[in-house]
Amino acid sequence: MKLVDAGRALAMAAALLSVPFVTTPAASADAGTPEARFRTTLVARHSGKCLDVSGVATHDGANVHQWTCIYDQPNQEWNLTATGDGYYNLRATHSGKCLDVSGVSSADGANIHQWTCLINQPNQEWKLVQRDNGYFAVVARHSGKCLDVSGVATHNGANIHQWTCIYGQPNQEWRLA
Repeated sequence: MKLVDAGRALAMAAALLSVPFVTTPAASADAGTPEARFRTTLVARHSGKCLDVSGVATHDGANVHQWTCIYDQPNQEWNLTATGDGYYNLRATHSGKCLDVSGVSSADGANIHQWTCLINQPNQEWKLVQRDNGYFAVVARHSGKCLDVSGVATHNGANIHQWTCIYGQPNQEWRLA
């Protein structure tokens, strides 16, 4: 990582971690404008590829995979909105839908897709856990499992699922860019 990129990532992480935790109003996940928001892309450490909603799809259930990072690509941009207790919804910029563990599963290998954001939906809430190397593990609230690139694959289209967190596992570490 270039020194400039490292400095930018640290500045963004500091900004993210310093915002107050504000929950969205109880009536609707889209009601009002949440105050604690931060837009970023998530880049997998092992492959250098971005977290991406497949085919720029906007429907519920559209798969999330890794893909070559494309500057200003809205299906690779995520709005992090604080939900409380250090957790965030990750909303795809292009669709407004949340990063979601399919079926509220707590199993290793449960698929990650986008879904309509719901209030107090723990399979749509994620914590960024800082690693010593400047990357983050992205941990699901309901299962305690990490956002993981399946099989440590490096190709475009490699699936994203949740898996038991393993410290230092590069396919479970993400940088904010």
